[in-house]
Amino acid sequence: MELRKNLLLFFTLLFITIAWSNTDKYRLTWREDPSTTMVIGWNQISGSNAVVHFGAQDFGTDYNLYPSSKTVDRTVSRKGMNNNYARLTGLQPDTAYYFVIRDSEGVSERFWFMTAPNDPTTRLSIVAGGDSRNNRTPRQNANRLVAKLRPHAVLFGGDMTDDSTSSQWQNWFNDWQLTIGSDGRMIPVVAARGNHESSNDIRDLFDIPTAAGGEFYALSFGGNLIRTYTLNTEVTPGGTQGTWLANDLAANSENHIWAVAQYHRATRPHQSGKSEQNDQYEAWSKPFYTHAVQLVMESDSHVVKRTWPIKPSTDSGNDEGFIRVDTDPNRAIYVGEGCWGAPIRSANDSKSWTRAAGSFNQFKWLWIDQSKIELRTVKVDNASSVGQLSDNNLFTLPSNIDLWNPSGGTVVTIDNPHGGGVLSVTDVDAPARFTVYPNPIQSGALTISNLNSKEVVGSKVIIRDILGKVINEVVITPEITTYNIDNLKSGIYFINIETKKGKVTQRFIKT
Repeated sequence: MELRKNLLLFFTLLFITIAWSNTDKYRLTWREDPSTTMVIGWNQISGSNAVVHFGAQDFGTDYNLYPSSKTVDRTVSRKGMNNNYARLTGLQPDTAYYFVIRDSEGVSERFWFMTAPNDPTTRLSIVAGGDSRNNRTPRQNANRLVAKLRPHAVLFGGDMTDDSTSSQWQNWFNDWQLTIGSDGRMIPVVAARGNHESSNDIRDLFDIPTAAGGEFYALSFGGNLIRTYTLNTEVTPGGTQGTWLANDLAANSENHIWAVAQYHRATRPHQSGKSEQNDQYEAWSKPFYTHAVQLVMESDSHVVKRTWPIKPSTDSGNDEGFIRVDTDPNRAIYVGEGCWGAPIRSANDSKSWTRAAGSFNQFKWLWIDQSKIELRTVKVDNASSVGQLSDNNLFTLPSNIDLWNPSGGTVVTIDNPHGGGVLSVTDVDAPARFTVYPNPIQSGALTISNLNSKEVVGSKVIIRDILGKVINEVVITPEITTYNIDNLKSGIYFINIETKKGKVTQRFIKT
């Protein structure tokens, strides 16, 4: 009797072992709208006829209960892996989806992901960095922190490996599994090509869109909240890529609250051994300024940097073709230069417009909403002691997180570029200051007070929406001006007043 029980237990365990699919190196990416699509990728070690079973309810590994399924759309053999991609479409925005991969050998463990929001009033959390290269310990630490911070996406600026060999890529994807939460939550990656990737590595290992003409593409998050540009420094910055970028910026930048860019090689590197990228300056930095790209994230140099707001200029006082312009609404802040695990170098080539520079393992953590971007630099070496965030509270600092704190503080705040003014209330003398109330306001008259008639009477109050579009103009009267907001849709608005001292701006919210 005891022998029979032991045999039964043996065959039960054997059956369970055989029932698991032989898949690994899971990854999530996007080709289209992040709010309604998702690409699920993996390495098919053995087995055939793989199908992704998924749905908005968690049924664990019981694939029969999931309401939807998707066969493999693309299979490509690259870097010693049989890379399979199932492209899910028709998903609901800002929704949790659970999935398993079933093949001829069994079923994978259960994973899940969140689609991106499509509502610009929903705040986004994004991690950005690059250069993981060959130091696996800091690379693994950074990956563990991604799992703890649970961002909507990771923007990765290239140089995943050192020599782009099969073994190095397989190790990279093995390490990437550390970004998966203990509950199976996976984080999508938006990947750029670096100088240590071969042509089409990113295309084949992340199934990125290439309709623009190469390994460069753009994605919009939160409806029109932010458009991200992922560029390729390993092909001509101008030509097909430059034309596409200029056309896409012209077509989309005005319709989005934010535009940001990521790419590998720094245009003006902060490491003396790196070359200046003058072609990128002409093909990218100039249209960035024209179309108000507010944040540019670079890698490659294995240092850390953040700049003051700058613009391309050859005017007197420029340093390597840029000048500091704190009050120009089209200015950009440049950050990054790698350090996700690559060998650390000395930050020994600062510019007059450099705000801070250093050398340590790190990535950027962005909180993005309609009114501002908050950017922090996270040191990754103490990942094991950092607390875990919950999906209900993504916009808080976990315990023990180690933030870079140079002169100027831990946070860089980029204000909404579409406010219409370039000065804050405190940037002008007291006579030009004003207040608006009630704020927020649901209906009725918004009061604009303390205008001080000598400065502003007869001027116009300009009401703009979150994209900078002029909604209305009101002539200022002595002391108090009112504006009825009943015809406005709910959202964030800006009031601009031009005085003898300059422009002043206030924000109000219609609920």
